[in-house]
Amino acid sequence: MMRGANDDLPQARLGWIMAAIQTLIYAGFVGTFIASPETMTRPIAPGMGVTVATVFGLLCILSTMVLTGTYVLIANRLTAR
Repeated sequence: MMRGANDDLPQARLGWIMAAIQTLIYAGFVGTFIASPETMTRPIAPGMGVTVATVFGLLCILSTMVLTGTYVLIANRLTAR
């Protein structure tokens, strides 16, 4: 069976939604740096060298991996129909 151009619409829409979510997460990271650099450079706990920015940055990377994995699972299920 041949697939039409409209068959890819749910995957494309899902991809754009997830890209928008990731953009908002990253914009929050950058925006926090712009609005409150002292917050981002503060250590997580007194005496620690790990800052809020480090944790926030790692969470941005982790969110990218989670969103990508979620997209692949959902898109594959939609394609299998």
